[in-house]
Amino acid sequence: MADNIKSLLKLWKLYARMDLHWLLQDKATVLLVVITETLTNLSGMAGVLLLAVRFGGVGGLSADEILFMLGFFELADGLSWMLFGNYNVIHISRRIGRGQVDHMLIQPRPLWMQLLTEGFMPFSGCHGLIIGIALTALGISRLDLSLSPTWFLLLLYYLVIHTVLRLSQSFLYGSAAFYKPVACEEISSMILDMNSQLGRFPLFGLPTWLGTILHTVLPIGLLAYFPALALLRDLGKPTELAFPFLVAMVFLTAALICFKKGLTHYAKYSCNRYKEMGHRC
Repeated sequence: MADNIKSLLKLWKLYARMDLHWLLQDKATVLLVVITETLTNLSGMAGVLLLAVRFGGVGGLSADEILFMLGFFELADGLSWMLFGNYNVIHISRRIGRGQVDHMLIQPRPLWMQLLTEGFMPFSGCHGLIIGIALTALGISRLDLSLSPTWFLLLLYYLVIHTVLRLSQSFLYGSAAFYKPVACEEISSMILDMNSQLGRFPLFGLPTWLGTILHTVLPIGLLAYFPALALLRDLGKPTELAFPFLVAMVFLTAALICFKKGLTHYAKYSCNRYKEMGHRC
């Protein structure tokens, strides 16, 4: 156990140094990428925020509460991207569909350790996290929330839930690329884009059946809406705390099972996209 932790820390340090070197070697390109990603993040939330400001709130939340919810989403999404966004770890179907799992299986590190560390980019991938911190802090100041150590623990809890849900969905649906590499190469991207587009909306007022689906089968509501309600309105009952955890564990378990079965299929058939000369079909 101690050796695994030591190896994880060593690899995180290595990938952080590589990320910093990339950041410093071409400042113009990096600046362009950062500005583009920042504008993309801000434009993604602008529609909901402008509606909330114009009408004094949306979906049962005031404009300031919407600001806090959007800030939480950017904070959680930025954290997920910073930890797993590099080398298509979070877009796992790309690696699978392109036959790049072979590269991972021959490495002298276990697969789980590679997946936990290779996506780490604390310098070039921290813009979403910074935006999220700024917006969340602004929302807190405007709402005059009373913060406590318990509140910050709850914030951390929902950040972990958000990250687990996004990764689990990517790996769960992305496992289809083991069987259909060409057709399913971008399925993880599509799932993550759906989460990003819908996860910023409040879900108050939806029919019960639709709200249930969006908190379970497609857990969009657990990415920002439910956590925002919990953090703003003290939804701290044991059942309310357990619900997102149970949903996240169901998705994580399903993702692990499907990914493991996909690896077994991959070990037998590999990826059929490459010609003898090495070009991908």
